[in-house]
Order: sequence, then structure tokens, then C-alpha cells
Amino acid sequence: MDLGKKAGVQIGDSVRVERAGVLLGIAVITQASGSSSAIIAVNPEDMGWQTGDAVVVDVKTTKTVVEVIVPAVDSTGLIKAPMQVFLDSSAYLKRSPSNMRMDADRFAPSFSGYVSARYSDRGGDSSGVHVSTGSIYGQFNILDLGIQHLDASVYLRGSQSAIDNSFQTQLYSIMLNYHRPDSPLSFLLGRMYHPQFSTLGTLDGVGITWRSDRRIMAITGGLESPVSGIATTVQRTKFGILDEEQFKWGTIQLGNVTEMQAGELARNYLILGSTAKVAGNVRFRADGEFDLDLLDQSATQNTVSLTRFRTSINWRPWRSIISNFRYSYRENVIDLLDTSVTEFEQAARHSLNSNVSWMSRSGFSLSGQGSYRTDGDNKHIQIYGLTFHTRNFSPMELSLNAGTMAMLSYLSEGGRVYASAGKQVLPWLDIDVYDEVFFYRILGDTSFRARHLPEISLSAKVPGLQRLRLRTRFEQEDGVTLYRLSLSASRQF
Repeated sequence: MDLGKKAGVQIGDSVRVERAGVLLGIAVITQASGSSSAIIAVNPEDMGWQTGDAVVVDVKTTKTVVEVIVPAVDSTGLIKAPMQVFLDSSAYLKRSPSNMRMDADRFAPSFSGYVSARYSDRGGDSSGVHVSTGSIYGQFNILDLGIQHLDASVYLRGSQSAIDNSFQTQLYSIMLNYHRPDSPLSFLLGRMYHPQFSTLGTLDGVGITWRSDRRIMAITGGLESPVSGIATTVQRTKFGILDEEQFKWGTIQLGNVTEMQAGELARNYLILGSTAKVAGNVRFRADGEFDLDLLDQSATQNTVSLTRFRTSINWRPWRSIISNFRYSYRENVIDLLDTSVTEFEQAARHSLNSNVSWMSRSGFSLSGQGSYRTDGDNKHIQIYGLTFHTRNFSPMELSLNAGTMAMLSYLSEGGRVYASAGKQVLPWLDIDVYDEVFFYRILGDTSFRARHLPEISLSAKVPGLQRLRLRTRFEQEDGVTLYRLSLSASRQF
């Protein structure tokens, strides 16, 4: 919900969810940030809330906590509103005028975030190659950066290899965000990943968002950021505008994006998307891009052509069964400035993925996966898998995972069988043992090859840290054994 610490809410506050004045149920806040919070349904646990429902938060104060007693729920009727609590007016004492002044640190910045560090060492190769790398990454948030409601966030990652002793730093995001809770407008400035424009990637620019109960409108523009480590000769300038209409059954999105390169129009396309909830247990999502070649620049595309399409269906026929189906389509040529590089293929890529999971009340789950990918030119990849997981297995209270997977492609065929067992041996120490056998055959070979991948992991709770983890993994194939040792630590503040 769009209420956070700035509005005075905190973890543990109770929330009444209402629709059209009718109480749907009671929830509780489990996570809270500056301007948003996460809630979980308490009574009833399967509350059917949706976007646009009203919420009323019972905020705990430092002096007293008003306890709201929720009456028993009759499953045959609507939930009744909780009993109102009134204060005795006779206990009121008139207060004298206050001489208090505004504290100098009333709007002092507050910090939050996390940092993680990792060191890895790999060796055992007969050629004597030995590789050691270190990396650190983190995200830092500053609320009320000297000005109320002006927040800042930074997300970066750095790594260093022992081979060349060079330290590389990637700045994924450094962004200012200004949003007043009583205002529909919010502003973004800096290197950002705009939440309404995921297709644009990371931009160095500005974004403006306007929100109401039933509509979200966003405008953004900036220069694309090469944060993936891939050097680009010419960066593109991108502009986008998007409108999202919200309904009781779902949402509809309509937008337009223009990309400029070296002063010329590189690409212009429409964004269409929709989400819908059907029959209570079926959720549907779809989005696509339609390229507009209005200046007849492309030699391979029509004036209007579908260049990308994705859709997914989540179906939960029973509480114990969850199924998901996803399909995606993408043209290989999605650039109006056609060159010998962009015309490498004119076929389309198709991908179909499915997953069905069954969960029991005892903690046992069984999942089946299937995946099919093709580029439209008789090059395809098929993957099929089966996985099971259980907790508190046997009197030793082990956590077990096991699975098998088969892969067929135009280059090779093979499969893998894996299993793992985990146990909390001490209140502060967990041990996980993993083993995998991977077998494959390059097409044209007469026999299969096998690779053995055992692993052991120790995870400890250390004062001052969230987790300290030590992992040791081996790779055995054709009489050669390689090892990889990694040590990682993380802290949240």
C-alpha cells in the first residue's frame, strides 16, 4: 500500500481493508519503507483484495496502544466492522500553551540499505590457471535528504581480479526522488530504472509520474546507460510517455517511446499492455511492442509491425496447485537503421515455458517444468524437469531437495540429476550438502560425457552481519578436478 514511515505507520500496525464502505478483513504491516508498506492478511487469510481498495491503519503510539478486537468471522456472511473504542471525555485535562520549538534535526536524514562482499578462488586446472576475484555491492537509501520528502538512493557494484589487478565499478543507479504523500506528483532525477518503463532499461535522465485512484501517467527521457559492461559506440537518447488505466478487474497500459541515435530517428514504437483477474483464480498478463516506421526507413519491416509480445497465465484451481504458462515472441530485427549487423537474421524467436506445482500441508512440494525455444530457423532448445522439496524430513529435521532435468537442442543433448540436504546443526549454524551429475553429448559424438559437481555450504549468523556463508564446490570430469571456494558476508542496516 502507498503509506510508509513518513505517514507514521510501522511494522505491526493493524490495517482494515474496505471496499465501497464494506469491511473485507484485517491485515497487519510486515514491512515499511519511506512511502510504501507490505501487508499480509490475518482475518480472513484468503482476503480477496485488489488495487483501489481503501485501507485504514491503526497506528501504535509511544504512550498507549489501542487494541482492536476483531469479532469471529461468519463464513456465510459479510465481516462485521470491529467495535469502536471511545475515550472518556471526563479524563481530559486542559493543557497550557506549549513552549516547544521545532527541533533542529526534525528533518534530519535517515539511512537504510544493505552491503554484501564476496571473495572467490578458482583453481585445479592442469594448465596452472588460478583465478581469484573479489566483489562488493550494495544499495543505500537516504530519506529526507536535508529537505522533507526528498530521498536519494544509490546501487553500485565493484569487482577486482587478481589477474590484472584492475578494479571495476558499475554504478547501476544514483537517483533523487521527491514525493509528498498528499501530492499526486512524484519526480525522479539521475541514473534510474523507471518502474513504468521497464523496456527502456537504465537511463541518465528525468522522470515525472502522476497518480490518482484510477490512473497513472508517466513521462521520462534521458540517455541510455551502458551498465552491463558492454561498450557501445553511440548511446541513444530515449523519450517515453505512458498512461495506465486501473479498473476493478485489472489494468490497461498505452504508451509511446522514441529513440534517437546520432541525431537521427532510430526507433519509434507503441507499448500496449494489460493485466486481468478472471474468475477469482486466474490471472492474465500481456504486453507488446509495435514498431512504427512512419518515415519508411526500414528495409525489413512494415509501417506497423509487432516486434515483441509476452503473455502469461497464472491459474490456481485449488489451494494446493499452482500453474503458470508463459509465451514470448520477439523479432530479431527491431531497428529502423538497418545495417549488416542488425540484419543478421530476419526470423522470429519464440519461447514457451510452463510450470505446475503441488504443495501439501505437511510441507512437501512437487514441481514440473517444461520449456521450448526456437528462432524460427529449425534451431530449437527443449528442457523438461521434475523437482521435489520437503521440510522437516525424518526425526533429524532435514530439508531435502531433489530433481532431474533433460535438455535437447540443435547443438547437444543431455541431462542432470541433483539432490541436496540441509540441517540447522546449531542455533547459529546451517549446513547444506549438494551433489549433481551432469551428462551431455555434443551432436555428432558417439558417447556421453559425465561431470560430477559436489558442493558443501556453511552458513552462520554472526553478530553485526546478516549472514556469513562459505561455499566449496568441485567439478570432476575426465580425471580432472577443479575447485571453487567462495566466502560472502552481508549486512542490512
